[in-house]
Amino acid sequence: MPLVIITVREELFPETYYWDLQECMTLALRAAGWSAEPWVQKVVRLPPAEFTYKPGANPDGSAADVPNFLLVEVLLARPRPKTEKQAFWDEFRAAVEARLRSKEPDLVLCFAELPGENLYYSRKPSPL
Repeated sequence: MPLVIITVREELFPETYYWDLQECMTLALRAAGWSAEPWVQKVVRLPPAEFTYKPGANPDGSAADVPNFLLVEVLLARPRPKTEKQAFWDEFRAAVEARLRSKEPDLVLCFAELPGENLYYSRKPSPL
């Protein structure tokens, strides 16, 4: 089951963009061939007080230099072929460009493949 964590700056991605992000994720999962699996998405919106940008060697960087990032972390319970991950990236990027064009986000995508021996999962069975 892919676990997807999307981190954005709160002032740039208000809650009204959640549906757009979910649609982008749905299209990407379908393109990768993972849509038959259950998946979980969590959007983390960082308020300005929790977002710190360090300009590195350029301490005089302007506010315009602050990235308009959209950080996507996809945690996978087993290794996936590079072709599937590339299809996911291609579709997600295209969907974001189509649906969130006005935001001009700086996309960062990371896949973390967690071998079974490093993944612990607990869920209470449904009472039904």
